[in-house]
Amino acid sequence: MAKLGEINYLRNHGEAAVRHAMHKPFSDVNCPKYLVEIGTVMSLLPPPPARILDIGCGAGWTSVFFAKAGYHVVGVDIAPDMIFHADQVRRKEGLDNLQFQVCDYEEMSFQDEFDGAVFFDSLHHAVDEEAAVRMAFRALKPQGVCVTSEPGQGHKDTPIAVEAVRKYNVTEKDMPPEKIVAMGREAGFRRHWIFPYAFDLNHLIFSTTKEGPYQRPIRKRRWFKRLFHWLLIGRLGLGSRLFSTKTTELYWFRNLAHFFNRVHLNGGIVVLEK
Repeated sequence: MAKLGEINYLRNHGEAAVRHAMHKPFSDVNCPKYLVEIGTVMSLLPPPPARILDIGCGAGWTSVFFAKAGYHVVGVDIAPDMIFHADQVRRKEGLDNLQFQVCDYEEMSFQDEFDGAVFFDSLHHAVDEEAAVRMAFRALKPQGVCVTSEPGQGHKDTPIAVEAVRKYNVTEKDMPPEKIVAMGREAGFRRHWIFPYAFDLNHLIFSTTKEGPYQRPIRKRRWFKRLFHWLLIGRLGLGSRLFSTKTTELYWFRNLAHFFNRVHLNGGIVVLEK
């Protein structure tokens, strides 16, 4: 069964996986992306010292970040090995405002206890994602928020995901914002917001190359160019000489339409309010 694959993840991957998990995000090639996203998630949570439930926390790096920011955190994961190593890190860091529990997040018993709940790259590993969202809803206090940062459409068909399912019997699913919102409504959440992936936005603005590592082919949209000129030149009175033709300066303008078109299809950060 897929849950057994999640439980035995570290055991099946060996010592290198343990070292990687314990030093994440700094041990991961996607470290810049993770750092930007965890900051964005924090900005969408109630301020410290709110009580936060970190759902599917793995070896606990996200929980540690929340705790160091002043939150009171409970991190849960189905894998005892993950929680064992997470608790080692907690003790090393001396974080008394953090605790970890071995728990299947589809069967949590928390009720009206937390100001915020987080699925950070974990909901797409659920066997029953609807049950997981229901449990998050039940765990939150009234007006509490659930923040998700999950891969979008096409994730389960990527070579890495396909190989992980085949080799380690884990669960890999697409988890686009629309699906999360629909499950949230069914669970009882009253309102929702969808935001772009923070790192995509960061990369869009600060990249100095035409094709960055996270960029997809760009389709030209003449309607957007006309709208851009109407807004900045016609309505705001900004002369075209304000913008040079250098790639660094025009890159994000040329990609805005493509970027915002991706948010609902390719994933984003979702906030659900109870």
